[in-house]
Amino acid sequence: MSDIAKSPPDELFELATDAWTEPFWAAAREHRLVMPRCTDCGKAREIGSPFCHHCQSQGIEWVQISGRAQVYSYTVVRFPLIEAMKDAVPYVPAVIQLEEFPDNKLISNLVGMPLADIAIGMPVEVRWHDRADGVTVPRFGLPQ
Repeated sequence: MSDIAKSPPDELFELATDAWTEPFWAAAREHRLVMPRCTDCGKAREIGSPFCHHCQSQGIEWVQISGRAQVYSYTVVRFPLIEAMKDAVPYVPAVIQLEEFPDNKLISNLVGMPLADIAIGMPVEVRWHDRADGVTVPRFGLPQ
Protein backbone atom coordinates (compact mmCIF):
# COMPACT_ATOMS: atom_id res chain seq x y z
CA MET A 1 0.00 0.00 0.00
CA SER A 2 1.20 3.48 -0.86
CA ASP A 3 2.22 5.92 1.84
CA ILE A 4 1.25 8.94 -0.30
CA ALA A 5 -2.22 10.48 0.06
CA LYS A 6 -4.42 9.72 -2.96
CA SER A 7 -7.88 10.92 -4.02
CA PRO A 8 -11.17 9.06 -4.39
CA PRO A 9 -12.27 8.36 -7.99
CA ASP A 10 -14.10 11.25 -9.66
CA GLU A 11 -16.90 9.08 -10.99
CA LEU A 12 -18.13 8.30 -7.47
CA PHE A 13 -19.02 11.91 -6.75
CA GLU A 14 -21.65 13.96 -8.55
CA LEU A 15 -21.79 17.71 -7.98
CA ALA A 16 -25.16 19.37 -7.44
CA THR A 17 -25.15 23.16 -7.27
CA ASP A 18 -27.74 25.79 -6.46
CA ALA A 19 -27.88 29.59 -6.36
CA TRP A 20 -25.96 29.64 -3.06
CA THR A 21 -23.08 27.39 -4.19
CA GLU A 22 -22.72 28.09 -7.94
CA PRO A 23 -20.42 31.14 -7.45
CA PHE A 24 -17.98 28.92 -5.52
CA TRP A 25 -17.91 26.28 -8.26
CA ALA A 26 -17.77 28.84 -11.09
CA ALA A 27 -14.68 30.40 -9.49
CA ALA A 28 -13.17 26.94 -8.96
CA ARG A 29 -13.46 26.26 -12.71
CA GLU A 30 -11.19 29.32 -13.12
CA HIS A 31 -8.82 28.01 -10.41
CA ARG A 32 -9.87 30.76 -8.01
CA LEU A 33 -10.81 30.03 -4.42
CA VAL A 34 -13.61 32.27 -3.16
CA MET A 35 -15.54 32.42 0.09
CA PRO A 36 -18.82 34.16 0.92
CA ARG A 37 -18.98 37.20 3.17
CA CYS A 38 -22.09 38.98 4.46
CA THR A 39 -22.55 42.41 2.90
CA ASP A 40 -24.48 43.65 5.95
CA CYS A 41 -22.33 42.64 8.94
CA GLY A 42 -19.07 41.81 7.10
CA LYS A 43 -18.69 38.37 8.73
CA ALA A 44 -17.74 35.18 6.93
CA ARG A 45 -20.65 33.07 5.72
CA GLU A 46 -20.93 29.35 5.16
CA ILE A 47 -20.93 28.12 1.57
CA GLY A 48 -24.44 27.08 0.62
CA SER A 49 -26.26 28.91 3.39
CA PRO A 50 -28.94 31.36 2.23
CA PHE A 51 -28.63 33.36 5.47
CA CYS A 52 -25.75 34.86 7.43
CA HIS A 53 -25.37 32.92 10.69
CA HIS A 54 -24.54 36.16 12.49
CA CYS A 55 -27.21 38.66 11.37
CA GLN A 56 -29.63 36.54 9.25
CA SER A 57 -29.08 38.75 6.18
CA GLN A 58 -29.16 37.27 2.70
CA GLY A 59 -26.66 39.87 1.44
CA ILE A 60 -23.60 38.10 0.06
CA GLU A 61 -20.35 38.88 -1.74
CA TRP A 62 -17.75 36.40 -2.88
CA VAL A 63 -14.19 37.23 -1.84
CA GLN A 64 -11.19 35.72 -3.60
CA ILE A 65 -8.67 34.26 -1.16
CA SER A 66 -5.12 32.94 -1.45
CA GLY A 67 -5.77 29.24 -0.95
CA ARG A 68 -3.33 29.12 1.96
CA ALA A 69 -4.67 27.15 4.89
CA GLN A 70 -3.87 24.69 7.62
CA VAL A 71 -5.12 21.24 8.51
CA TYR A 72 -7.77 21.56 11.22
CA SER A 73 -8.61 17.85 11.38
CA TYR A 74 -8.15 14.76 9.21
CA THR A 75 -8.39 11.01 9.04
CA VAL A 76 -6.55 8.46 6.91
CA VAL A 77 -8.79 5.97 5.10
CA ARG A 78 -6.69 2.87 4.46
CA PHE A 79 -9.36 0.30 3.60
CA PRO A 80 -11.82 0.74 0.73
CA LEU A 81 -15.45 0.83 1.81
CA ILE A 82 -16.57 -0.27 -1.65
CA GLU A 83 -14.85 -2.09 -4.50
CA ALA A 84 -14.65 1.07 -6.65
CA MET A 85 -12.38 2.65 -4.00
CA LYS A 86 -9.77 -0.13 -3.88
CA ASP A 87 -7.19 1.78 -5.97
CA ALA A 88 -7.83 5.08 -4.17
CA VAL A 89 -6.53 4.17 -0.73
CA PRO A 90 -5.02 5.59 1.26
CA TYR A 91 -6.94 8.85 0.97
CA VAL A 92 -7.15 11.65 3.50
CA PRO A 93 -10.39 13.57 3.98
CA ALA A 94 -9.65 16.71 5.96
CA VAL A 95 -11.20 19.76 7.52
CA ILE A 96 -9.28 22.76 6.18
CA GLN A 97 -9.01 26.06 8.06
CA LEU A 98 -8.54 28.93 5.62
CA GLU A 99 -5.95 31.63 6.31
CA GLU A 100 -8.20 34.58 5.46
CA PHE A 101 -11.42 33.04 6.83
CA PRO A 102 -10.31 31.10 9.94
CA ASP A 103 -13.87 30.75 11.25
CA ASN A 104 -14.92 28.95 8.06
CA LYS A 105 -13.79 25.45 7.25
CA LEU A 106 -13.79 23.45 4.02
CA ILE A 107 -14.10 19.69 3.79
CA SER A 108 -11.60 18.51 1.19
CA ASN A 109 -8.87 15.96 0.58
CA LEU A 110 -5.15 16.15 1.25
CA VAL A 111 -3.22 14.90 -1.77
CA GLY A 112 0.30 14.10 -2.90
CA MET A 113 1.97 14.13 0.50
CA PRO A 114 3.50 11.39 2.63
CA LEU A 115 1.03 10.17 5.23
CA ALA A 116 3.73 10.34 7.91
CA ASP A 117 4.08 14.10 7.32
CA ILE A 118 0.40 14.96 7.82
CA ALA A 119 -0.36 16.73 11.09
CA ILE A 120 -3.01 18.99 12.57
CA GLY A 121 -1.94 22.61 12.15
CA MET A 122 0.37 21.92 9.20
CA PRO A 123 0.32 24.49 6.39
CA VAL A 124 -1.31 23.49 3.11
CA GLU A 125 -2.47 25.24 -0.02
CA VAL A 126 -5.07 24.62 -2.67
CA ARG A 127 -4.35 22.19 -5.51
CA TRP A 128 -6.90 22.30 -8.31
CA HIS A 129 -8.22 19.07 -9.77
CA ASP A 130 -9.97 19.41 -13.15
CA ARG A 131 -12.33 16.49 -13.60
CA ALA A 132 -13.32 15.07 -17.00
CA ASP A 133 -16.94 16.19 -16.43
CA GLY A 134 -15.93 19.87 -16.32
CA VAL A 135 -16.05 20.21 -12.54
CA THR A 136 -12.97 21.61 -10.80
CA VAL A 137 -12.44 20.54 -7.20
CA PRO A 138 -10.19 22.21 -4.63
CA ARG A 139 -7.89 19.77 -2.89
CA PHE A 140 -5.01 20.65 -0.62
CA GLY A 141 -1.32 19.76 -0.59
CA LEU A 142 2.00 20.96 0.75
CA PRO A 143 2.84 24.60 -0.04
CA GLN A 144 5.08 25.02 -3.08
